[in-house]
Amino acid sequence: MPKMNRKIICVSIVIFFACIIPLSYVHELGHSYICMMEGYTFDIELSLDGGRMVCHGEIENDILFRAAGGVLAGTAAIIPLVAFRQIRKYPAVVIGLLPLGLGHFLNAGIETIFYQTYMQDSVIWGMIMGLFAFLIFIGLATKYAKKEVNLH
Repeated sequence: MPKMNRKIICVSIVIFFACIIPLSYVHELGHSYICMMEGYTFDIELSLDGGRMVCHGEIENDILFRAAGGVLAGTAAIIPLVAFRQIRKYPAVVIGLLPLGLGHFLNAGIETIFYQTYMQDSVIWGMIMGLFAFLIFIGLATKYAKKEVNLH
């Protein structure tokens, strides 16, 4: 079994952790955009355990509001992989960004479908989504840390 390239793994980890907070902010911006479109103001707070957005008004389109954050952040994480073909030649970028993008899409689904429990049990849901991202990261690292990525 070929060894994994430590440099690729280290760069992947740096990319992954460097993108967590910016993507959390983009996630909250997704929610805030819907809030703003309905005519309300909002506040965004970020911390190491994630972000919070408070809309100062009653949102009418709950489903769009709940899904918008994860969809926007997931899209922001995956756009570089789709838009710039050259990036796909660097496995560290794929390994670092794809788990975050897929994790935010999963978050959009969870936040939309299981909203009440998501808000009440945010630590448990955070652990589930963190485990999901970790497993995707490990799977991608196992597959792509040995060779050039070919996603064509």
